[in-house]
Amino acid sequence: MATPTSTPRPTPEVPPPGPAIRGLSRTTWLGLAVSAVSLAGVVWWALHQEPPTLPDRPQEWLDLAAAIALYAFATIVRGERWHRLLEDEGARPQRVDSQMLNVVGYMGNNVLPARAGDAFRVVLMAPRAETSRRTVVGTLVAERLLDVAVIVVLFVVVGYAVLGNVGSGSVELIGLVTAVLIGAATAAYLLIRRNDRLHALIAPLASATLGLRKAHHGLLLLAMTVLIWSTEAGVWISVGGAAGFPMNFLEGLYLVALASIFSMIPSGPGYAGTQDTAVAVGIKALGGSGSVAVSYIVLLRFVIVVPITVLGFVFLAVRYGGVARLRAARREARA
Repeated sequence: MATPTSTPRPTPEVPPPGPAIRGLSRTTWLGLAVSAVSLAGVVWWALHQEPPTLPDRPQEWLDLAAAIALYAFATIVRGERWHRLLEDEGARPQRVDSQMLNVVGYMGNNVLPARAGDAFRVVLMAPRAETSRRTVVGTLVAERLLDVAVIVVLFVVVGYAVLGNVGSGSVELIGLVTAVLIGAATAAYLLIRRNDRLHALIAPLASATLGLRKAHHGLLLLAMTVLIWSTEAGVWISVGGAAGFPMNFLEGLYLVALASIFSMIPSGPGYAGTQDTAVAVGIKALGGSGSVAVSYIVLLRFVIVVPITVLGFVFLAVRYGGVARLRAARREARA
C-alpha cells in the first residue's frame, strides 16, 4: 500500500511586532529608560526657569492655528508619499486608507512604545492593499530612509550656516553627530554586505528602497520628502511665533533637523524627553531664554501630538474596527 505523500505546509509570513506591552524587547526597554531619564531632566530644568507664557494676542493665536494647519498639510503629503510607495510595489491601496492609516500610525507611535503605530499600519494595510506584510514593511523602511537622508543634509548644511553665524559652540555638536551618523551608516553597510544570512533577511524588505533608483519615481518621492520637511519647518516657525520667539526659515529648518536627529535615539512614545531636550538645546543656541524654550516645548507638543492622536483614535474606531480588530489581526498573523 502506497504511503501518501504529505504536502509541505507553506512557511507562514513572520508578522510585524505588535502593540502589546508584554514581552517588550531590550531596545524598547532601553528607549523607555532613555525617555524617562531625559524627560525627568527636562522637567527638572523647566522648573528652574521663569514661568512659561502662552499665546495671549490675536497674532499668536493665528500663528498657533497656522502651525496646526501646516502640520495637517505635511501629514497629507506623507500619506500621499506612502500611497505612491505602495503602488510602486504592486499593491492596490485606496488613497483614503493610505491617508487614514498614516494618521492611525502616528497615533499609535504617540501613545504606545516600540513604534506600535508602524505595526498598526502594516497589519491593517496589507489585506486592504492586497499585498504582503513584508511589502508594507518595506515601504515604511523606504519612508524612513528618505526622511533620514533629507534630515541629515539639513542638519549639516543648515546647522553650520545658522550656528556659524551666531557663533554658538553647538557647531562642535553638529560635527560630532555627523561623524557618528556617517560611522554608523558605514558599519551597517559593511555588516550587511559581509553577512549572507543578514543580507538574505533584509533583501525582501529593501525592494521599495531599491525602487527609488528609478529616476522619475525616486526624484518625485525625494521632492515630496523635501516638501514635507520644509513644511515641518514652517510648523516650528509658527510655533515660535505663538511662543513669542520669531525665527527665520533657516532657523526653523535647523531646529526641526536638530530635533529629528535627537529623535533617532531610542526613546519612548512620541519621542518623549529626547525631542524636548533637542528643542531646549536648539532654542538656547538661537538665543532664546529658558522661559521661551519651555513655552515652545509646551506649544509644540500640543500641535504635533494632540490633534493627530485624537484624529487617529477616531479613524481607528470608525473605519478599522478599533483595538479589537487590531487584536484579531495579530491573532490571524500568528495562526
